[in-house]
Amino acid sequence: MAGEFSFIRWIQQQQAASSQVLAPAGDDMAVMRWLGDDLLLSAVDQVIDGVHFDSSKHSPRQIGKKVANRNLSDCAAMACLPAAALACVALPRGCGEQYAQELYLGMREALDQFSCPIIGGDTGSWDGKLVLSLTILGRSAGIAPILRSGAKPGDRIYVSGPLGGSILGRHLQFVPRVHLAREMAARYRISAMIDISDGLSRDLRHICDQSGVRAMLDSDLIPVHPDAHRLAQEDGTSALDHALHDGEDHELLLTSPDEIPDLTLIGRVEEGEGVYITRGGQAAPLLPAGWEHRL
Repeated sequence: MAGEFSFIRWIQQQQAASSQVLAPAGDDMAVMRWLGDDLLLSAVDQVIDGVHFDSSKHSPRQIGKKVANRNLSDCAAMACLPAAALACVALPRGCGEQYAQELYLGMREALDQFSCPIIGGDTGSWDGKLVLSLTILGRSAGIAPILRSGAKPGDRIYVSGPLGGSILGRHLQFVPRVHLAREMAARYRISAMIDISDGLSRDLRHICDQSGVRAMLDSDLIPVHPDAHRLAQEDGTSALDHALHDGEDHELLLTSPDEIPDLTLIGRVEEGEGVYITRGGQAAPLLPAGWEHRL
């Protein structure tokens, strides 16, 4: 019966040293070169069976790809380049080595799109459900990291794509906006940015709280994804509300004093606090109704 060390040996065979990664998985720590003027950025994210995916419906390769893309989307939110990743997995006992390999290959499939190698990690098994965690390292590569705290009154609010209904499948196969984020940061003055993981209403509030400003959205400008309309027909919730609150769209949400024709303008930053939305000419508070883990 295959065990942890057989899986680790298989992982080692999937990796190789490079000009940047001098020693990949196999020792107690990986060894990487780092450029003198670069800033190191890091983030960690996890996916849990029954919360972020359903292992009875979703393949291990889909699951691995999702956890990698979530981390890559965090890189996009900071306008940094992915550099390397480390994976940690708690496998359900008895799932088999091939299942573990498929998880790894799913992660690598996503990360390879951005030349981001997996350089280490940890594997365990237990009687619980699958939990998969990825730590990602990024580098600034000539572009200063964009924070959530720089939005100013008068800034425009933009999103990079249509929102809502991601539960119908896009939450598993979205494209992290890494290249778009760096292109926008190089061409325009981006004052604050975040990726939409927990819902527009909640993630925009993060920017407002950390910047000390108020956001005023125009409901007529919110780009609604066709999936949101499909979901609205099934559950009776309006497509707009799905776009405002669903989350896991992983589009960019940003503020800028500039006109950015490549993105969708959805509102403006004002003095004050909170998030508001106009519907039929009337402004009202937009309460955060996106995803939040309950502890």
